[in-house]
Amino acid sequence: MKSRTCSTAGMSRRAFLGGVAGFVAVSLIACGGNEAAPMASGSTAPSASPSASPVGYARGDILIDAQNLKQEIAGGVRVVALTPRSEYDKGHIEGAVQIDWPDLELSDTSSDAPVQQWRDAVQRKLGALGLSASDRIVIYDEGSLFVSRLWWVLDYLGHKDKRVLNGGLPAWVQTSGGITTGSANPAPVTYTGTPNPRVLAQLGAVRAAVGDSQVVLLDVRSPDEYRAGHIPGAVNVSYLQNAVESTPKFWKSQADLQRMYAAAGVVPEKKIIPYCSTGVRSAVTFLTLTLIGYPDVALFSGSWAEWSAHPDLPVEK
Repeated sequence: MKSRTCSTAGMSRRAFLGGVAGFVAVSLIACGGNEAAPMASGSTAPSASPSASPVGYARGDILIDAQNLKQEIAGGVRVVALTPRSEYDKGHIEGAVQIDWPDLELSDTSSDAPVQQWRDAVQRKLGALGLSASDRIVIYDEGSLFVSRLWWVLDYLGHKDKRVLNGGLPAWVQTSGGITTGSANPAPVTYTGTPNPRVLAQLGAVRAAVGDSQVVLLDVRSPDEYRAGHIPGAVNVSYLQNAVESTPKFWKSQADLQRMYAAAGVVPEKKIIPYCSTGVRSAVTFLTLTLIGYPDVALFSGSWAEWSAHPDLPVEK
């Protein structure tokens, strides 16, 4: 059985999300267009209507708010819950299928072979959920921001129409969105993507980036994890800083995010390689930098787990 601990230092996911789960439980009882913006990270072009996108971001097509999602569900958009099965069973958006981040892990990116095997496995999982590469997909989580992991996976697979529900399930409930406990049983299909290698940084590329003034290695783990050991030269901006502290966890504004990253030396003129422990938290930062228009971002999906597994690689403290 896979461990459910991944991401936050010294904190289980259940503890991290406990407040959100309680929020949803109470609710169960009670019941932006940017043609000129740079295409970040080689991301596939969106086909979503600008009217369904939050305004103010360079890539506003990446997010959708709860009110617009309500309108789009009737139009055939496919909804995916990136949540633990236990949380999905407590209540989810009607019609949503369920998958979780451990199903999407890519722990070893040092060669093309494991990447291809992982890609094939992920495509089988998506197809089993009744999802195809031509579907309009909206993904949400229960407040963890880990929804970004599936968004990155779809971006890597070249999926064009993919959006994230800003604020997750708490935002949906806050706008009186309906919740159901019934399981979706979609007919399986074949998912066939067109991989975009530009959005994935493999170990060799990360090794070569150390000391390169044109590349920013961005450690998105907690400050304590960073201080315990990181890739030489990496700067630290925790992934949690991409969203507001309150619930629902909406993404911060374009201006606030730009200021935060510029202050850390994470600027759009350079190639950015975010990493964390296993590529889940850093997917949040990948999405965020894409959202605000950074043109060259590649996720080190193997992250610290892969780097630290090689004793010949340098570590800075």
